[in-house]
Amino acid sequence: MELAEILKFIRTNTDWLYVVIYQNKLFFFDYWTFVHFFSGLILPVILFNLRIQKVFLVSIILLILYEILEISLIFLAFNIFRPETIKDQITDILVGIFGLISTMKLKYWSSSGKITSKVLSTIAKFIVATAIAFLWVGFYGYEYNVSVLNNNGLNLWAFGLWFTAMFFICLIFEYLKTRFDNKLVLFSVLYIIYSIDLLIIEFLGYYVFGIHEVSKNISYPLVLNLIHGTKVLHYFYISVPLIVILFYRLIESTLQLYLSQFQVEKLDIPNERLSLSDLLN
Repeated sequence: MELAEILKFIRTNTDWLYVVIYQNKLFFFDYWTFVHFFSGLILPVILFNLRIQKVFLVSIILLILYEILEISLIFLAFNIFRPETIKDQITDILVGIFGLISTMKLKYWSSSGKITSKVLSTIAKFIVATAIAFLWVGFYGYEYNVSVLNNNGLNLWAFGLWFTAMFFICLIFEYLKTRFDNKLVLFSVLYIIYSIDLLIIEFLGYYVFGIHEVSKNISYPLVLNLIHGTKVLHYFYISVPLIVILFYRLIESTLQLYLSQFQVEKLDIPNERLSLSDLLN
């Protein structure tokens, strides 16, 4: 694949991120805004765990450098990003800083004993469910035959369903960990629960309420004439529990390592890095 085709592919598949949510004379919000917020949210955690000094300052510099990189790529005629206005770039930086401040605030809450293991686990679930649902729904481009369920950019109906499903997967995983020591049994039970719930929801949506996903010209059922979509959709649906749990444990352990520097007693967390097998435990 030539460079021009790669750039066109990236540009085409990121069009949904440029849909304007709100703007006025000072601020400009599109779906890229959420990407910048998440970047600001996770940057200090990564930098701190890498033992980088002056995390707050370095994070701000990186957020600004990203905007400069965007401008540079456009100037060099690499058509990856659309040209942005000054207020768009300023909003992106400010939103990224807001995400940065939110994470730094966790440090102070942890040092005062306000962040318990349960609270931290809930934060990790929320971040993972939001991030994966946002990226999957946005890039797949969900569209339904019922017009009221559609909107420009990110399909909020599909996002809400996937966010709920992924948060639920994390909750079930935590519950099953207290019941099964064997990982194979644990994930087998998790997949059974996920599959039954998925098929029930798909049956109700497709046959009872007549809601069909119609964004793609070619669509196949995965099983029992349910879960209509492309092969990419089918692969994603099959792998969702594993993807969600892997990233949930990764985010949770990364946050634990970050916050344990300030309040090990409250969190009761060993200050050590986890292997891939540990992430699935």
